[in-house]
Amino acid sequence: MSEEIKQMLDENIVYLATSTRDGKPNVIPIGSAYAISDNEILIHDMMFVKTRANLEANHQVAIAFTDTKRWESYQLKGTAKIFTDGEMFDKVVEIMKIKAERHKDYINAISDPKTKERAQRMMELHMNLRPKAAVLITVEEIYSNMPKM
Repeated sequence: MSEEIKQMLDENIVYLATSTRDGKPNVIPIGSAYAISDNEILIHDMMFVKTRANLEANHQVAIAFTDTKRWESYQLKGTAKIFTDGEMFDKVVEIMKIKAERHKDYINAISDPKTKERAQRMMELHMNLRPKAAVLITVEEIYSNMPKM
């Protein structure tokens, strides 16, 4: 992954696609994806239900995101591994704390009171939850979702 793709992962909501062993798809938004190397992404499992079952049954995943500031969009495909303790789990807890501080700045910049209140409630919810697991994704393929010009 390029440094630009790593930054876009860190700055945007991404969508994680998983599937059951027999191929039934599931896609969820992930508010925190962080590149820890040139081919590894770390995310946290806060409330996964179907996603966690899918990850345990089928390690193949895809992440998709669009960065509207840069007008770039990518799909990353790879394999996932679940960690419920140890170094990767500790690292995802640390990343969550850093991102929570950054989200305070985003929330303060929201001008619509209703949206700001909803964002504050979501942040408080996340701050009071401990992740159930860290999910390490090893990226094997990268595709641009933008048309070639």
